[in-house]
Amino acid sequence: MTLSSIIGQPLAVQLSRQWLSQQSTQALLLYGPEGVGKKTLGLALAAELNPEREDISKHPDVRVVDLAFQALIRDEDVAKQQNLRIETILAERHRLLQSALEGPWKVLIVDDAHRLTPEAANALLKILEEPPDKTAIFLVTPYKDRLLQTILSRCRPIRFRMLSDEERHRLRPVEAIQAISEAEKLWEGLPGRSAVDIVTDTEGRPRGVKITRGEIEEKIRFLRLPAARALRTGDPRGRKAVPILDAALTALRQNVQPALVYENTLLQLAKE
Repeated sequence: MTLSSIIGQPLAVQLSRQWLSQQSTQALLLYGPEGVGKKTLGLALAAELNPEREDISKHPDVRVVDLAFQALIRDEDVAKQQNLRIETILAERHRLLQSALEGPWKVLIVDDAHRLTPEAANALLKILEEPPDKTAIFLVTPYKDRLLQTILSRCRPIRFRMLSDEERHRLRPVEAIQAISEAEKLWEGLPGRSAVDIVTDTEGRPRGVKITRGEIEEKIRFLRLPAARALRTGDPRGRKAVPILDAALTALRQNVQPALVYENTLLQLAKE
């Protein structure tokens, strides 16, 4: 994984190379639309800083902190994770204050940084204000405006642009391409159909069979792609659908039954 392999983000790559050349410990804020390579660029930067291993994801000094990681270290169901907690960030702050295990740099990538609780954000702020030597912190988020202003003021922002459909297909693995294709078909078939019929057709399972929060969030995010494209082209369906899908993603972060969120979202979209 290298910076040269990043697809469709020449300005973000250029700014990242400048940051590397300065050997700076100032945190980077990688922000922009979903699925455009923000975390991938963070990992590519980590590989530039610590080139000892071919697979940077297995480097002992590189850590990606997200809800899945938090669930793993807490031995909890990932579907129950709503926010990144202060305990998770405190553990990472402690790690960054220690000596590196193998490489010259200690790297922390906080994925979906907008999920930090206020307490966790303030704990992170302490190390952003005075980062240890040879420490790199990358905050990844599609929602820059949800971060505390104090966090934003300590980071160097790198904005990612929306990718074209061709670039997205080059970026995504085969499984994601298939999921996008299914979302496109669902989008085209929504108007006038019942949500129960659509769920049965697209999931291949009867109503009532449990589907995880993570699976539903992924389906809504993929369904948002054709909706956002319709919005950009002036299609009234897109203008109405994007807020509905955004509201569904917000509801999934709260204590709402995921299957109910999905079914209600489809019902609303089918009426548009």
